[in-house]
Amino acid sequence: MEVFLFALGVGIVSYIAFAVLFPKAIPSDSSDYTKQALERIYQETHALNDSTNILKDQLLEESALVRMMFQWKIMQPIYEAAVQAGYVKNLQFLATLLMVGFGVTFLLFMLLGLGFFVSFLLASIIGYYLPYRHCKKVVIKRNRQFIDQFPDALDMIVRSVRSGFPLTTALQMLADNSEQPMRDEFRQVVDELGMGRNLNQSLARLAVRINEPDIKFFVVVLTVQQETGGNLAEIINNLSSIIRKRKQLRHKIRAMTSEGRATAWVLGLLPVFVFCALYAMQPSYLMPFFTDPIGMMMFAIAVGLLGLCAFIVKQMINVEI
Repeated sequence: MEVFLFALGVGIVSYIAFAVLFPKAIPSDSSDYTKQALERIYQETHALNDSTNILKDQLLEESALVRMMFQWKIMQPIYEAAVQAGYVKNLQFLATLLMVGFGVTFLLFMLLGLGFFVSFLLASIIGYYLPYRHCKKVVIKRNRQFIDQFPDALDMIVRSVRSGFPLTTALQMLADNSEQPMRDEFRQVVDELGMGRNLNQSLARLAVRINEPDIKFFVVVLTVQQETGGNLAEIINNLSSIIRKRKQLRHKIRAMTSEGRATAWVLGLLPVFVFCALYAMQPSYLMPFFTDPIGMMMFAIAVGLLGLCAFIVKQMINVEI
């Protein structure tokens, strides 16, 4: 009994001495630890989700040709769009295609007699704009497919975790059994985990490649769960339910704004159709728009108002959720 009391007294004295010497190591409030953990998670997640740093790190892993092409700041939007479009494995071919396309376009304009400076400027604009717009269109289509498949993927993870498999195995099963583009993205996550990156880093790179709020929710949820613990299956199941409701809301909004989109197309294309029809039937009727200064000014105002109309209608039907 004396030994027990002596050990208890030594423990109490040691705790008091530790609290006096290191007061910040023991939270004064029971909620301080949670606040500190959440603040640390926020800082880590904010750092990991910095797309610029992640893309720079990823660029360092590419071939010399890709690094030479996309290291310039002006080329970074094309590199980011290409990565998000799923062209990660074809970046060297894309870089070669950009250089060849620029050279061919430049020579074509030179043969047309436009001069060196004008040919170089037009070739640069066309060689930059067309690949960028193509990649952005692919990104929109690919992200829509990914988000449509994402709730089912989360349900697969929930079933795997409830069956006793660890999260990494669930991600591996998802990479093996899902459809494109889900398969490629989670295959890359699994490969990065195998190369030594931790889960938070791999998921942050996924959030850069699929730049959608639902994916960022997924990354933050798993980051918090890895730090604080909890029922992983229940957390992901709740997230899947939320994402399904967001998906339903997006489809409902798209159906409700279909009339506005049709109106935008009609208002945008009808003046162009009438102008082309009049020019084909009676060109002299429209020549003052190109020869008379007042007509040129009216033509410019009409084009500006048409663009303003398209912008306003687009803003009216573009609902963020």
